[in-house]
Amino acid sequence: MKIPPTLRREDGAAAVEFALIAGVLAMLIFGMLQFGLAFFQLQTMRAATREGARLAAVSAPNSDVLALVNSSSLGAIPANANVISISPCPATPDLDDSAIVSINTQDPDLPGNISDIMSVDIPFVPTININTTIHGEFRCES
Repeated sequence: MKIPPTLRREDGAAAVEFALIAGVLAMLIFGMLQFGLAFFQLQTMRAATREGARLAAVSAPNSDVLALVNSSSLGAIPANANVISISPCPATPDLDDSAIVSINTQDPDLPGNISDIMSVDIPFVPTININTTIHGEFRCES
């Protein structure tokens, strides 16, 4: 039996193939954008804790350290959130003493998108928490 020529034409095949691939392509593009934004926010918080630790290493008051971390976070950490912990330098520091500023990313005072950065949700697998604390550390200056 011979197939009629009207059934062998390939008009519209490219459109159908594009329609099948467009959803996957859109998910990849938006996933890359979302990952880029999350990574930017994570790096901003890391830089903020390092700036706070740098200031704490020269025996600055805790209020100044908190203000610097909040302003350096570019809005990622709300000003009224109590999520920053400071371990200042002792009065007479040794060579191995350091100032540490930490942020607990699982704290309920932080916006939800911060804790979402640190967890991976895969269907049918328990949630994986990557790292729940961001910290900056500087050696104490005498």
